[in-house]
Amino acid sequence: MLEFKKNIYFNPIHLKTPGGLQQLRDVEDPSPIPFNFIHRALSNAQNLFQEIKAMKDRETSDRLGILFPHASRLGDAAILGDLSYRLFTGMTHPQHWFTMNCYHQCFLYDCLLDVVEDYSYNDEAERRELFPEMDGREMDFNRFLLEYFFNTTFLIAPERFNRMTAEEKKQLLRSPDFGDDFPQLKQFSEPEDPTLDKVINSIAPSPEDIKLKPLEHNPYITV
Repeated sequence: MLEFKKNIYFNPIHLKTPGGLQQLRDVEDPSPIPFNFIHRALSNAQNLFQEIKAMKDRETSDRLGILFPHASRLGDAAILGDLSYRLFTGMTHPQHWFTMNCYHQCFLYDCLLDVVEDYSYNDEAERRELFPEMDGREMDFNRFLLEYFFNTTFLIAPERFNRMTAEEKKQLLRSPDFGDDFPQLKQFSEPEDPTLDKVINSIAPSPEDIKLKPLEHNPYITV
C-alpha cells in the first residue's frame, strides 16, 4: 500500500439523514474516490507498457513524451515501465506500506494527469462511466493534488530551483494548510528527498531510486 498525505484506502461514508441513503463524497463539491482514481491511472499505465513491450513500437519515445510529459525526461520505456510496475504492485500490496520518492511521484502525477484529460474531454455519459461519484461534473485536479500529495515540488523548472538557497528549498517542502476543512492533514517536515534534485534536473534514476521504500508501520496510526 502506498503512503499519501491522506489514507486512500479509507473512505468514510456519510449519512445524509439517519436511515437515509449513503453517499461516499460531497454531493455539492464532488471529487473522485482517491483509490479508484489512482488505481485507474496506474492500471492504464500498466496496460500501455504491456502493449509497448508486445508490439516493440518504434515510435515509443514520441508516445511516452505525449503521455508522460514530465516523467519521460527521466528515462526510456524500460525505466518508466519499471516505475509503473512497482507503483501498481506497491499500491495493491495488502500487507506492507511503502513511501514514494520524487521519481515515483512524478510518474504518478503524469498518469493521473492523463486520466484527468481523458475525463475532461469526454461527454457527461462517459464521465459518469469513468467516475460515477463525480456525477459528470468538472474535476478539480489541483484540489486532489493538494489533498493527497505531500507536495509537487518536483514540477518546478530547473532554472528556478537551481537558483534557490537551501532555506528557500526547505520552504517548498511545507504541506499546504487547509485549516479546519482538512484537519487530518499532517505537516510534511521530513528532510528533503535526495531524488528531488535529480528529478528536477532530468537525471535518470539509479536502480535504488526506482525501488519503493518499505515502511515498518502503518503511517496513519498515531502512537
